[in-house]
Amino acid sequence: MRVLSFVSASVSPDRRDEVIRPYTEAVGGDLGPGVRQTFLLAGEDNMMAIATVWDSREALESYIDSVEEPFARRVLRAAGGEPEVRFFDIHAEGQSGSTASGAAPKP
Repeated sequence: MRVLSFVSASVSPDRRDEVIRPYTEAVGGDLGPGVRQTFLLAGEDNMMAIATVWDSREALESYIDSVEEPFARRVLRAAGGEPEVRFFDIHAEGQSGSTASGAAPKP
């Protein structure tokens, strides 16, 4: 079963580039074993988050065991944040489809 890791922290606006720059560099190449997708998110109240979809909980745990501090936690902490970590099992997912005309297919 796929898993989503969600790591968030409050990062002051003047330090957001300290998250954006290393994140952009990290995702510029191979995402690494077990990673399907990752997103850098910015929200209200100075919140920033990194959401990553993993192939399995085993892949996520293998990564966590292989590093001193996971990337998302490290980069948010380096920008002055106090990372909060949550994990979610992905029970279902959907994606928007498209047709030749660009319209979404009817259910």
